Amino acid sequence: MAKLFSGHDKYHLHAVLGLLALLHFVYRFYNVLILQRESFQQNSFSVACLLVHVLLHALSFQFELPRNRIWTKPMIWREFRVHNALFAMRHLVATALGIWAPDWWLRQPGIVAVAAKVGLVVATCKAADITTEQIGSTDDRTTNAMPYPKKTPETLEKVAKRFYAKSQFAATSLAAFGTPSSSFCAILAIEIASFLMTLVRKGIIEARTYHILYAASLFIMFPVLVATLHSGDAVAEAATLRCLFIGALGIDIRIKYGLSKYTAWLVAIPAGYILADTLSMYANVKLFFAWPGMMWSASDTLRGFFQARQQSNASTAAPEGHVSVSERITARSCAAVCMAPFPVPLSDGLTWPNAVTDTAAGVAALLLHLLRLPLLVLPLLLRSL
Repeated sequence: MAKLFSGHDKYHLHAVLGLLALLHFVYRFYNVLILQRESFQQNSFSVACLLVHVLLHALSFQFELPRNRIWTKPMIWREFRVHNALFAMRHLVATALGIWAPDWWLRQPGIVAVAAKVGLVVATCKAADITTEQIGSTDDRTTNAMPYPKKTPETLEKVAKRFYAKSQFAATSLAAFGTPSSSFCAILAIEIASFLMTLVRKGIIEARTYHILYAASLFIMFPVLVATLHSGDAVAEAATLRCLFIGALGIDIRIKYGLSKYTAWLVAIPAGYILADTLSMYANVKLFFAWPGMMWSASDTLRGFFQARQQSNASTAAPEGHVSVSERITARSCAAVCMAPFPVPLSDGLTWPNAVTDTAAGVAALLLHLLRLPLLVLPLLLRSL
């Protein structure tokens, strides 16, 4: 525990704020997932809660960090600290606007509000780019160049990076159109990443643990979306539907077609908003679009993980003389980095039967293609409008 405290943190204010921030997350997630209600109110308690996170990031700049990133392990450095503060502020501003200007920002956003949402997202991206130009690397981006455990298969790294990227698009869409609680909950992954990197730097955890916990902090937003989508609150459900459409469009424009992030958000935010609200007038969007879209995305990710797992098993099936027992165990551990919910045996000789893995991958692939069918209705419906 003593390793968590630093002499640079006068009066341990940063540590205390970190603990308060963690308790705040527990409170908000409990309200969203268990009680399924919006817990932010227009009162001083909400102000104090948001200020905890503002001060947490402000006080983080008192610590000395290396200018250049460490390539062997996921450790915090200057560029990452600034990026984290910028993206956290984006969500905090969006949360505050959702609390104190709900009609303008959340319930019935007009042209000015949508333009403000685009401005918030694009301005954050620009500030991050300026930071990278000044103190970072324009070639190796934070997520793409994140160090992984030794002997992690390249295919697994690619799947994990795609999952991280998709999650970041989902978080941005929540900042633009999410409810105050869902927009705020997305900050967990942003702030926990810095904390986990600090733990790696102090030798408390390893890179594998970092990736497992970071992936879990991203994955927990899926049940948040589901809970909000079925909360019974018409405003919250409409906001979540807008987020899903915006995130899906942003991912396609940026990842599938390779356009710039600025183009992606300039198009996805207004287009996703119009599309979600228009389709809601003609169809059960939750049934025919939201759920198929979420399951499609989840099955696509799972299929990638299963395929990476298969390749990992194949690469570790070499004769004893070529690959040591410890190396095979390490490779299996790496395969578990982003599949934490699935038990992965680590002792030598204990692996999933290939039949199980093949069947699971086949089911995921079949589910992926089946879930595409409802989405084929979209162009037909738009054509008829």
